[in-house]
Amino acid sequence: MKYVALVFAATACGGGDSKPAVTTNDAMIDAPINTTTALTAAMLNTRTLDHAIYGVNNDDGTLHVEVHKGGDPGCPTMTSPTPDYTAIIGRVPPMTAATATSVANFLDYQGDMLGGATLGAAATMVSLTSVVYTVGISVALDVSLTFAAGTVTGHVFATHCDSLDG
Repeated sequence: MKYVALVFAATACGGGDSKPAVTTNDAMIDAPINTTTALTAAMLNTRTLDHAIYGVNNDDGTLHVEVHKGGDPGCPTMTSPTPDYTAIIGRVPPMTAATATSVANFLDYQGDMLGGATLGAAATMVSLTSVVYTVGISVALDVSLTFAAGTVTGHVFATHCDSLDG
């Protein structure tokens, strides 16, 4: 199986009209891929989010990545149980350099990470490092998110879910 390497470009907010290109990196084709998701959220408490999925945003081809702890490890449906915690990285661009940025949010359905006063928080800083992207199958990336309440960092391996495309 051939893998397409994701190479991110750090772009300013507001963006242009051009769509980023996905490039193939033959040096990465035979490299082993870490298929474990371990994203550590360190806020009022520390939790490890351990399963991830992604879809493709139809308007611009960016990826919508969700990382969960709890809930259903498969693709979400209207009847899926609510996860305990979710990190959402909403606009991961097809990579054209080593790192990128995106919008990101953390959802605390248990109320013990953000203090219970709010369900979610927006990241104040997002840094994504490409590992590999197999179009329509999976994406792997290293993540560093900063929030007012703390950080979310680690490795994400997400499989594609048609239910997240849109």
